[in-house]
Amino acid sequence: MSKLDYSKIFLKDAVPTSIGGQAVMEGIMMQGPSKRALALRLPDGEIYIKTEDIPRKSIVMKIPLLRGVFAFFVSLITGMKVLMDSADILEEHASDEYWEESGKFEKWVNKNIGPKAAWNIMMTFSVFLALIITILVFVIAPTVIINWMQHITQNTIILNLFEGLLRILFFILYILAIRKMPDIMTLFRYHGAEHKTIHCFENGLELTPANAQSFYTLHPRCGTSFLVFVFIIALLVFSFLGWPSLGMRIASRLLLLPVIAGVSYELLKWAGRSDNVVVKVLSYPGLMLQKLTTAVPDDSQLEVAIAALEAVLDKNSTEDETEVKEEPEKIEKLEPRRPKGKRYSSDPGTVEHALSWGADTLAFVENGRNEARIIFSYLTGYTREDIVMRRKEMLPENVFHEYERLIQKRLTGTPLQYITKVQEFYGLPFKVNPSVLIPRLDTEILAEQVIGLISGKGWTEPEVLDLCTGSGVLGITIAHEVPGAKLMLADVDMDAMSTAIGNARMNGVDKRCNFVIGDLFNAIPEGRMYDVIVSNPPYIPSEVIETLSIEVKEHEPRLALDGGADGLDFYRRIAAEAGAHIKTQGILALEIGCEQGMAVSELLRRSGDYKRVAVIKDLAGLDRIVIAERR
Repeated sequence: MSKLDYSKIFLKDAVPTSIGGQAVMEGIMMQGPSKRALALRLPDGEIYIKTEDIPRKSIVMKIPLLRGVFAFFVSLITGMKVLMDSADILEEHASDEYWEESGKFEKWVNKNIGPKAAWNIMMTFSVFLALIITILVFVIAPTVIINWMQHITQNTIILNLFEGLLRILFFILYILAIRKMPDIMTLFRYHGAEHKTIHCFENGLELTPANAQSFYTLHPRCGTSFLVFVFIIALLVFSFLGWPSLGMRIASRLLLLPVIAGVSYELLKWAGRSDNVVVKVLSYPGLMLQKLTTAVPDDSQLEVAIAALEAVLDKNSTEDETEVKEEPEKIEKLEPRRPKGKRYSSDPGTVEHALSWGADTLAFVENGRNEARIIFSYLTGYTREDIVMRRKEMLPENVFHEYERLIQKRLTGTPLQYITKVQEFYGLPFKVNPSVLIPRLDTEILAEQVIGLISGKGWTEPEVLDLCTGSGVLGITIAHEVPGAKLMLADVDMDAMSTAIGNARMNGVDKRCNFVIGDLFNAIPEGRMYDVIVSNPPYIPSEVIETLSIEVKEHEPRLALDGGADGLDFYRRIAAEAGAHIKTQGILALEIGCEQGMAVSELLRRSGDYKRVAVIKDLAGLDRIVIAERR
């Protein structure tokens, strides 16, 4: 098998969702947080859609491990129901020739019981029989077969290992055997269509067959990966149970199946929202198996998958069954029901054309397509789901012109955050504007270090000073994460301070924050002492600022960037004055430039106020934080 390109599976810019699906004969079921949709391609080429609301999740679904057991049984029941529903719908739309070709037994059952009842009985019996065969073949048979190996070895680990490997081998052989059946291959193509469509949606692209075809048929949250996790975890768990009698082994395999399913479910959720090395290694066997359980779909199968996903997203659809009359090659005619008074058109003023224009205009901006969508959402208030479902809707002319203006603004270098006026930091929302720096990920490391030190020292009500606070991200984050902390936020700029005050209110910590205007320690009352002083001061050398990107040098406040000729002007003042305001064994924590670790450390050591000075590196392995402890 060809080497996997993980960048096309664990997609960097994807936003994982809770939407999942199941392939059925000639169609797909998609399920979201509150709605389930079944879309089928009928024999006459039409797409048939049935939607239903999903009951509110049980509290059990919030409890780790238990939610996996609950989801295992719920998915089993739902899967059976969906299969029976799809078969029932296809049977209702079957041609008269179907019944003419039925055998004598089928005709007798249809005559005496009725076609619909007979079909449901046969489907129920088939599902029940399949469940029994599954248990016999994949649970009981391997342990019975391996039983004879006791004559070769008494090592229980080896016996359990071979039992697990045999179970996996049986499953692979089973998939390879049924894959040769034309109907099953169609099912696997719909499985691939499900994955491609979800990938397309999670990456914020318009839901079209062409866009969906650009993705792999493999997805880290697939049920096939869940089964592989079950097999592997079962192998590990059973290895610790020894090798009791045959009856005890069979009983233990059946009784522990829910527990193993619970653990596997947690692993699958983790794999779906992470892309680290461990997840990729654990996911590899499942992705390999997905190469057998999925196949590349054609555009008509992707149309069915898209119809199912759109029906799940459509807030205006009803629970009634809905037939969609359309030609297979014209999926854009499949429009959800919408409120009266809306206008729909292929005119360039539609949502989809506006977004397409925005993405093309920002094509040379890194992550430009995603930024075009973010700007559109900021301007209109549309969610990702709204964008998908309302793509044919005409935008008011003034909204379209404002979108053009904002896109052009971004194209000329205005940072995205100054356009949308918000930036997340440490999981909290912060308003930003040209009077304050845009919070960076590196600064989160400083916040994390300070919060960890406060916890480590057991301080429940520490007094913290945030110098050069700007938008207030450091002080406000510390106040939010340390409920008893009392903060003083200081800055020399009145506009920046106004922004910080607003952010403190927005994050609900303003009652524990005081705000002062002044140049570093000139703003602090003489003799005022703190447990922690934290600061991200200006540290870029003056001449280097002109070499920075246009977003930084022309749009972010120079006052918050310029650290003097060598970038150390503020650190010299802090090293000279901070000691007079830090309590014994208190902490001074500073963000620094990546080449300033040694120089700033030396300034603090020469002050004689600190017994320990340490340099902390950022995620790229560069010097980023200096921590000093007061004597």
